[in-house]
Amino acid sequence: MRKIKDNGLRSYLNARGILENGTDEEIRIAKRDYWKTYYTEYRRTQREEKPEYSVSLSRKNGEFGKIELGAKRHGMSVTEFLRAATLAYLEKSFVLLAPDQIARIEQSLMNCLNEISAITYTKERFQWEREKKFDAIAERITTLETEIRQALCFPTELKNDHQD
Repeated sequence: MRKIKDNGLRSYLNARGILENGTDEEIRIAKRDYWKTYYTEYRRTQREEKPEYSVSLSRKNGEFGKIELGAKRHGMSVTEFLRAATLAYLEKSFVLLAPDQIARIEQSLMNCLNEISAITYTKERFQWEREKKFDAIAERITTLETEIRQALCFPTELKNDHQD
């Protein structure tokens, strides 16, 4: 014999005494009433926790087309893209086209720096010119890595021409 869980629906039906004394039709109506009440309360809490807003985009002015194209380029739905773009704007960052590709670029740059470090670690005697070049290359790669991350992840701040 399997164990019956005492969930909200079962508690509701037991409290009303329908499971023991009700007909099939009364049980069906009571279940329908329970689910109606449950979903109404669920939607109410969802609206409080996650407010929703309607945004109208004009096809005539090309607003929807631009946003839809941006969403497709980023591999997102229009709704996801609007949310991500809004948050990125507020946080002064970008919605990245392909975060995994940027991570691969950063990893490649780190690997290059590690290889150069390994080469310079085994420096030969009287090769100070070569060592100097290795150090310059390592410095350039470190600078490049920082500049790429800055350029791809954080937009330059727009200067506010209108001071309040």
